[in-house]
Amino acid sequence: MDIKLKYTAIIVFFCVVLCSAAVLVLFLTMPDSPSTVRNDQICLPSEFGLLKCGTTADLLHEYLERTTATQYDEIKTKDKERQQEHLDKNRVHLMSIYDKAFWEMKPAAKLTGKEQPDTRKGDIGADMVPVREWCHGRELEDTSGFERYGIRYRNGRLVVPVDGTYNIYSYVDLFESCNPSTGKPNVNDTTKPIKHGIFKFDILDSEEMELVSNVQPHTVSSNRYFNSYSSYISSLAKLKAGDELSVKVSNLTYLKYTRDNYFGVNLI
Repeated sequence: MDIKLKYTAIIVFFCVVLCSAAVLVLFLTMPDSPSTVRNDQICLPSEFGLLKCGTTADLLHEYLERTTATQYDEIKTKDKERQQEHLDKNRVHLMSIYDKAFWEMKPAAKLTGKEQPDTRKGDIGADMVPVREWCHGRELEDTSGFERYGIRYRNGRLVVPVDGTYNIYSYVDLFESCNPSTGKPNVNDTTKPIKHGIFKFDILDSEEMELVSNVQPHTVSSNRYFNSYSSYISSLAKLKAGDELSVKVSNLTYLKYTRDNYFGVNLI
């Protein structure tokens, strides 16, 4: 009986040794794999599909930012596609509803004429003098003028609120006195014509440029007392948000009767 127990114990011992050896061989032959968490480090798939290890906070932030951005782009693209599909299907219906309102909401203004103050000291000798006084704001209530959707008034100028192509226009009545004995205009230099123009001032570049103008020569008066000139100018102009428009004339004293004068702009 003792011999059987002894043989059994020997067999069990060799089995344990063989199993341990097999486990040791498997452990030694297994490929190295990175630890998922070790000393505040983690391994996550990189943008190229390979595992990338690093500090947990940094790697998680990078991973979440990348995956979130991808998901956001996909959602945004699908949303745009849905919107475009909806517009394509309902374009005619939507245009019939919103087209009229869209046109009415475009920035526009029309200022009406007003008596002018005396010429400023800085304007004396200038080729063109700005018309600094126009009816605006509440003063337009009893006139044909208006200010709509963002157009601002500043010291005789109209300031446009958005980039775009604008229709600009102005009308003035000009009167100059003449010598009753000859009918010739009472001006020092008849070679300098009568001029009426619209100018643009770019506040960023601090530059002013002429957009459109009308020039008329002095003439001998048919009634020997005065000459009357009517000047209307208009043009299309590409303007930037913040550009300022002003009307100028060659002589402010020519603006005797200002009720019918006007100056306007509207986005087209």
